[in-house]
Amino acid sequence: MHPPVEKIAILGGGMASLSAAFALTHSPALRERYEITVYQDGWLLGGKGASVRNREAHGRIEEHGLHVWLGYYENAFTLLRRCYEELGRPPGAAMRTLRDAFIKHGAIAVGEQTARGWEHWSVSFPETDEWPGEGRPLPSITESIRAAALQVLRYALVWWKQRQGVRPEFDGVAQQLRGLLKRMLSPRSSQPGGIPARELADGLSSLLDRLRALARGDFEADAHLRRMWIVLEFGAITVIGILRDGLHGPSANFEALDEVEYCDWLRKHGASERMVSSGLIRAFYHLAFCDGAGAGAGLAILGMLRMFTCYRGAIFYKMRAGMGETVFAPLYEVLRRRGVRFEFFHRVQRLELSTDQARIERVVIGRQATPRSGEYQPLIDVGGLPCWPEQPLYNQLVEGEALARHGAALASFWSQWPPVEQRTLHLGTDFHRVLLGISAGALPFIASELIAASPRWQHMVKNVQTVRTVSLQLWVNAPIGPLATSVDAPVTTAYQVPLETWADMSHLIPIEGWKKSSGVQGILYACGQLGHGSDPVSESDPRAYDRAALEETARRFLQEHLSHIWPGGADARGGLQWERLFDPQGRTGPERLRAQYLRVNADPSDRYVLSVPGSQKHRIAPDASGFENLVLAGDWTRTGYDLGCIEAAVMSGLMAARALGAPVSIIGEVPRRHIEPRITLPRYVDRPGEMSLRSPYVMEDVWMTALVLQAQQASLGALLDKYLNAPARGHVRYVPAAPFVVLAAAFSGRSFSGDPEHRRLGYMPETDVAFWVPAWAMRSGKGGLIPERLVWFLPHVFVSTGAAAAAGREIYGFPKSVVGVQMSRSGQALDHLSVEGEVLAQHTPETCGTRARILEVTRREGGTGAPSSIAELLGGITRPLDASGAWASSLANKFAVSEVTIAFLKQFRDVQHTERACYQAIIEAKATVRTLRGQGPIPGTFHVSWGDYASHPFAADLGLQPGGQQALAAIWADFDFVMESGREIFRAS
Repeated sequence: MHPPVEKIAILGGGMASLSAAFALTHSPALRERYEITVYQDGWLLGGKGASVRNREAHGRIEEHGLHVWLGYYENAFTLLRRCYEELGRPPGAAMRTLRDAFIKHGAIAVGEQTARGWEHWSVSFPETDEWPGEGRPLPSITESIRAAALQVLRYALVWWKQRQGVRPEFDGVAQQLRGLLKRMLSPRSSQPGGIPARELADGLSSLLDRLRALARGDFEADAHLRRMWIVLEFGAITVIGILRDGLHGPSANFEALDEVEYCDWLRKHGASERMVSSGLIRAFYHLAFCDGAGAGAGLAILGMLRMFTCYRGAIFYKMRAGMGETVFAPLYEVLRRRGVRFEFFHRVQRLELSTDQARIERVVIGRQATPRSGEYQPLIDVGGLPCWPEQPLYNQLVEGEALARHGAALASFWSQWPPVEQRTLHLGTDFHRVLLGISAGALPFIASELIAASPRWQHMVKNVQTVRTVSLQLWVNAPIGPLATSVDAPVTTAYQVPLETWADMSHLIPIEGWKKSSGVQGILYACGQLGHGSDPVSESDPRAYDRAALEETARRFLQEHLSHIWPGGADARGGLQWERLFDPQGRTGPERLRAQYLRVNADPSDRYVLSVPGSQKHRIAPDASGFENLVLAGDWTRTGYDLGCIEAAVMSGLMAARALGAPVSIIGEVPRRHIEPRITLPRYVDRPGEMSLRSPYVMEDVWMTALVLQAQQASLGALLDKYLNAPARGHVRYVPAAPFVVLAAAFSGRSFSGDPEHRRLGYMPETDVAFWVPAWAMRSGKGGLIPERLVWFLPHVFVSTGAAAAAGREIYGFPKSVVGVQMSRSGQALDHLSVEGEVLAQHTPETCGTRARILEVTRREGGTGAPSSIAELLGGITRPLDASGAWASSLANKFAVSEVTIAFLKQFRDVQHTERACYQAIIEAKATVRTLRGQGPIPGTFHVSWGDYASHPFAADLGLQPGGQQALAAIWADFDFVMESGREIFRAS
């Protein structure tokens, strides 16, 4: 019997939303589980990455801005590779594969303003045959730091060799430099490069100080020396700071530096003002549109590390076409084939909460237009590629003629076109859960109820800032040639604001279909930020004003600053030769700008999301919206990699899909950290009679019988999903380790607290009876999720004392019930066990609870021989799944340990909203055997029976037979053990 289909309403069609939809429909089983509808205003998908083909301008590409992918975007490239593979374009088709769709690019140029005026210097990063997108993990932090340190030392060696002989003093640093290099290249430990972190940091700092003192007088006279020094100092200070701030291990906490502004962090670790104010550092601020607003140090460091040490193939990748046809048309086509519905022309107006403000009850939408055939077909063919048009396809719309006459900008926040229909989506009818993928700038306008109900949302919209951006695209009738430097076609940044970043995009000429006779011989893109993150969203439509202002800005820029960017297009005075701009209407002078494409991204959802200092803690994670049926997706959410880029958007979308229940592996995921309380936890007040003693717990003179019962693996998977995976919201995933459960009955002669203060209070005997489910805790690995550690989950636990129940429930989350237990044995062999307690036979208002026998174990002599080992036992159970026995042998090794890890769902009901938990967490704790006096198989045949009670659904929960079944084997053990203190794996916030 298939579970009921869950309806997911995805609001917004940007990269994060589509990534979530892609993950939620990755397999046939998931497609049967979810019914997904994407609601998007206007006629385009892509959000800030949307692009169109202008049919009135030769089908040219018109983008939101300059989009360049970085070579470490493993999640984005992996998703897109899978998309292209599934798309399956035929041989000879344009852009059949991921590698057809992107071009490697290794050159970047940065500007610096000197006494001589603007100068640019370029850096070419080495390229390899590799490509991102194969699903491989990123290098570890330690590996990245080692790579960075090696680059610093090698760069210093090159720099020193160029200065060798200029001054005798330079020869004195050779021994120190070569010594560090030798130790880095011969690692002897897990430290970066085999050198203890503090020693490496001190060595680099000493080397840097000596070189700085020797070369200080030469910086202004020698531009090449100055630039080499800036790169050397930048790398060295970054490595020194990382090592001294303890960011070099697997538990590195970059988020701890979010309150610190990046340049202040560089200064703290010895950076000179020459380096901090250099074009190299300004390039980061301009590429991230945060000039003036600042950047949190932790994210800046992490971003730099990944950018420079984790790229594969090339540091940059340019798309061979517009982002619309490279990314969003393929995603649309694949998702539509998978059964995802797209409702274009649906503008979300507001989300409405339930009366108790616990969940999304309604989504109110203004429908902007009505497709004639019921479904809008959004794509057009341009040169054999499915593309997005610059205007809606009016012939498909009932209101098409009126829209064409009106010239309505349906995607604009300030559109004057009224809705043709008010549509309300209802919980339970139109959706069960909502994925909110609309960008941060629009949240105050569509999520006002959520913001009013949640202080966390109030903090987020106040502290997570966005900024307007501008872009310019020029089509020119002369070859671009070298751009700003001698390096062909670099991405050039840190230039004159607001058009500070430029790129030669002439490789798009063939895909746009320009013929030689057209005269178009080059394409230039520029972009930059407009204003700062504190600028409010305009209440009135600013588009006409912004367009005129941008035209004037572009005119001044091209007249005053173009000669440095494009020397071949400048006149004798250094300004643009206006006739170089392609204009099919033949206008003259600056009027030819009207034939180019200029854009101001001022719409709330188009604004770029910043990572200003102190803002990371105010972001809300995709799975932590605070509302029961709402998940979030976008580069504005808290993913741990909280930068405004396509990779962060994809990671957020994958996390949202995971929160909705899809099995997802995220490459380079940053472990989420709980914010530590600002005050010490209050001291627990012990009250008389509670008997809830402190951990650890010592259990001595334990005699236990364990009965192995065949179970249905699918039922165990559903059990783990319900009680562990769903509450964990994707932070950890547990899967059944084998198709069996263990019923363990144990008597402890002495149970007491191992805490020195509580040890003196005394001890109690205790009897425990529980079902144990073996499970793997999974982690992300190559190709998907792989087992990390074996744990046990105890869904039903019965104890003989109130003290055992109180401590187990309150401290760990054991679901313990106090029952009556009768147990008899012959030597080490259990003869009989019965458990009696309170039950509900049915769940109806008229059912009266009663006391009854919950389960019973009986043993008779004879029957098949007991297995001689755990491996033999497991082999018999798993043989239908693995005839070779390799799985059973491997699993047996995992069970044969002196400690076990137990996983718990610990929770307490809220005092006011009793359907909710005031505390909920996934806990793991270890039980460690101190003394093992003996163990072995028990002969005979064991039969376990249980009642058919709604309150104790053993058969349904565990995949057992109704009424009872025979045990596969029985094992006894005599030992002492300690139940250690636990740790939170995830706490719901």
